[in-house]
Amino acid sequence: MNKQNLAFIFFLSLSLSLFAQSDQDSIPAYGKNGISKPSILSTNPFGVFISRLNHNFKLKASRRMEIDVALESGNVWGPNVKTYIPNDPAIRREMSNIEWFSRQYFVDEETLDAGYFEIETDGVIKGLRANLTIPTTKNQELIVGLRAFVLTNGKFPFSALTTDRFIEFFHDNVAGGDDPFDRRVFGLDKAKFLYTDRNGRTFDLGNGDFLTAGIETHYYYYPTFLNDKKIYFNLGAHMGTNLSKYNMSMDFGASAAGVKQFDINDRNFVLVGLGANLLRKNAVDLQSDNFDFGTNDFIGSFGVNAEYTFVSKGKTYHSFGLDYYLQTSLHQKDEDDYNIYVRDEDSFNSWGHGTRHLYRDTNYWTFVYTFTRKISTSFYIQQDFTVNNNPDLQTGISVKFGI
Repeated sequence: MNKQNLAFIFFLSLSLSLFAQSDQDSIPAYGKNGISKPSILSTNPFGVFISRLNHNFKLKASRRMEIDVALESGNVWGPNVKTYIPNDPAIRREMSNIEWFSRQYFVDEETLDAGYFEIETDGVIKGLRANLTIPTTKNQELIVGLRAFVLTNGKFPFSALTTDRFIEFFHDNVAGGDDPFDRRVFGLDKAKFLYTDRNGRTFDLGNGDFLTAGIETHYYYYPTFLNDKKIYFNLGAHMGTNLSKYNMSMDFGASAAGVKQFDINDRNFVLVGLGANLLRKNAVDLQSDNFDFGTNDFIGSFGVNAEYTFVSKGKTYHSFGLDYYLQTSLHQKDEDDYNIYVRDEDSFNSWGHGTRHLYRDTNYWTFVYTFTRKISTSFYIQQDFTVNNNPDLQTGISVKFGI
């Protein structure tokens, strides 16, 4: 049995164990605290190698220690694309006047003076996250977390909605048309991640290969001066340590978020949250040969979330949330004006997205359902409607409980 299946079975066993004990006094009651949202960070094939920041929409610091564990699954796809960054200003000016998909026909790859990188992605990236929340003072808390990612071929049943076959079934019968991204041309339910960075470093990974891991530390402060108006704020300081052999480094960040509560009656209410984060990627390199996962040193993100909750007669909270996440580009945008993109000869549809959209701000929508009683369990489905280098479809499940 491979590693990703073992991780799935472990997570399922943990969930069932908690459900079985949910009516016992041995589990401290976990109360709803703000917008019930697990990590909805996408399994972007470049983004998993750095410490991107989630948005925190809690109302106050936790009063007891809490654990949350999450499993995520995101389908990534991009056929092989070679990218040349011309060094000659005259060539750059010439290329900027030619449509991006035609530039390859105006140059000779063998004699071109240019930088170079190459990308090919295919498969389902599985992510496992675990966090421990530790109250420090009345209005402050520390969160220590782990994350790990594995590349898989995403076959049923462990990927269900994120398999290639399901996505192409959706394209055929609901939206997108016949094979809009050439998945069938190269074969379904395969796994490959090929990357050569602009410094010439290369990896070529397949099904079951480990991608990356990391340790994250988040410290939050919750001011209370507007709580009487049911407006809640938090400020955060963040440190992430990336532990893969492809990028061993430390990232630092800061965040701010606010939540407004609107009461409908004593059993129904709406929460609206806004958040912004800024991350200094690779602030400290822990080895000299890290891969280049983006030319922008700073990564910013903005999030907005609206959640409706009703309380059932059994005092269970049922929450339905919709989240929009926007992140700045991993690469500096001006290169896209003159880069020369060379496609795989078998690829015809949407072949440049996986590379060109590294130069675009990314965004996606996430629908989350959460029920909270003594534990909080969340399910989410995520869609990248603008096809901007995030997973075509991502799903996740998380369990959070007090200890």
